[in-house]
Amino acid sequence: MKWVTWFILACVVVVAIFLIGVWIEGGLHGLGQNLNIAVAAGLGILLASGLGVGLMALIFYSNRSGMDEDAGRSQQDIDPKPRL
Repeated sequence: MKWVTWFILACVVVVAIFLIGVWIEGGLHGLGQNLNIAVAAGLGILLASGLGVGLMALIFYSNRSGMDEDAGRSQQDIDPKPRL
């Protein structure tokens, strides 16, 4: 489970480096000259990326650990016939 944390951090760092590169090249000029807006947009992008990567990593972790199969079997143990 520790690899998930490191994977999330690595992905966020890559996105941050990309954003800094775009900012240096002048690609964020559409945000205006206000530094607060640029920082807020950058943090929003980083947090959204981190959350997305984290959730996807947890899905892969859940699938590989067999937890999904246990949950599926517990649903099959319930009476599969619908009651009228």
